[in-house]
Amino acid sequence: MDIKYKNDKFQFIYRTSDIIYNSDKSRILLFYGDDRDYYMLPGGKVQELEQSKNAIKREIKEELGYDNLEYNLIGVSEEILEDKGLNVHQITLIYESLYNGEISDESFKSIETDWINFKWIKISELKRYKIHPKNIDVMLNNEEKIKHIIDDRINVE
Repeated sequence: MDIKYKNDKFQFIYRTSDIIYNSDKSRILLFYGDDRDYYMLPGGKVQELEQSKNAIKREIKEELGYDNLEYNLIGVSEEILEDKGLNVHQITLIYESLYNGEISDESFKSIETDWINFKWIKISELKRYKIHPKNIDVMLNNEEKIKHIIDDRINVE
């Protein structure tokens, strides 16, 4: 079950996302839904008792089929906004990875669902796009890494 909570006026979402670079780090992969007018980093909601690193591995595998990426935690995004009459508080752990495979299409559909569209975008052209969350460019090629502590006391089979 995804970690999210919703009532009549409020929603909390815990998600994870990934800045996926192409092999020379000149592009990143973003997505947009058919119902959205902005781009986002690939990823999704963390499930109950799931470590965020396992969540991003699962989401990227489900949406893109990539299963050989190495993920490094680089930041946290805390977003408080209004969406469709709801106050939304979203916490996102942001990872980065490098895709060394061949890029045959700059734009393509998710393998999981047909309403998710992916696009490789040149980092030099990011300012031309409406991206959520704002200012993800501050995390691009950031040499300062944050610490990631895992306290996994619950043994879940």
